[in-house]
Amino acid sequence: MYKHLVVAVDGSETSLNALRHAADLAGVNESRLTLVHVANPAEYMALAPEFLQHESYEAAAVAQGNEVLEFAEKSVRENGVTNIVKHLLVANKGAREMAQELVDYADANGADLLVLGTHGRTGLMHLLMGSFAETVMRQSHLPLLVIRSKAEEE
Repeated sequence: MYKHLVVAVDGSETSLNALRHAADLAGVNESRLTLVHVANPAEYMALAPEFLQHESYEAAAVAQGNEVLEFAEKSVRENGVTNIVKHLLVANKGAREMAQELVDYADANGADLLVLGTHGRTGLMHLLMGSFAETVMRQSHLPLLVIRSKAEEE
């Protein structure tokens, strides 16, 4: 059914839950599974400079992103998935650009399903924090599998 799945990973329990679902689908369909992390250097600007062990915020974001991708790859290999691609994207603005980078990558690389996790926030938390999944949904024409976090993870 699906031959190329792109799953967004950020190291959170929510994204790992989505990764497990994507790995199951990829295993059943013998599909290619592309793990994508969108690094955002702006997230590191809140750190005090003395805690930054890299030459720049972007280097810190890329290093962390590569760790997330390595962990995700190891996890899906342990579940028997072998056709795995890893890709790191860098978005220097906010969630909207991060979502667009993910959607553009999936489109350009022939994905036929996008998989990501969501916290399922509502009300004030949704207003304050936004929804990456909702932004992806608005920007993508691809089928989208959104895996909501478990209640104890919220």
